Amino acid sequence: MFGNKEQVNLFPEVSGEKTFYIRNQKQTIRLDDNFLRIARGGVMNAILHGFDGEKSILLNSITGYQLKEPGGTVGYLQVNYSGSQETKGGVSDAVKDENTITFLAGDKEIILEIKEAIEKAITSHDK
Repeated sequence: MFGNKEQVNLFPEVSGEKTFYIRNQKQTIRLDDNFLRIARGGVMNAILHGFDGEKSILLNSITGYQLKEPGGTVGYLQVNYSGSQETKGGVSDAVKDENTITFLAGDKEIILEIKEAIEKAITSHDK
């Protein structure tokens, strides 16, 4: 039971997956046809989120999102789905939320690509 030294990869890459790294926020975002996956590193993320591994959100379960442009503070893309708790306290609450990707102006292209995938998944619910 404990003697097995074989390495098991808990986060294997999925075919067709795109991986984005938001350097300043120390977040790795993986996006494929089915899931949005968020993993965090760094001391500040450990304080805000603990060592929570990787959060996987089924794309077709997403019902909405909130997008805030970076400016005086970080920007964020907060994902909502049935059963999730939407934060109401602006940036200060959003940065603590496990369903939120924070970003700076230099990462806007990444966020736009993720936003487009979310919108595509939301609009495909109705078809």
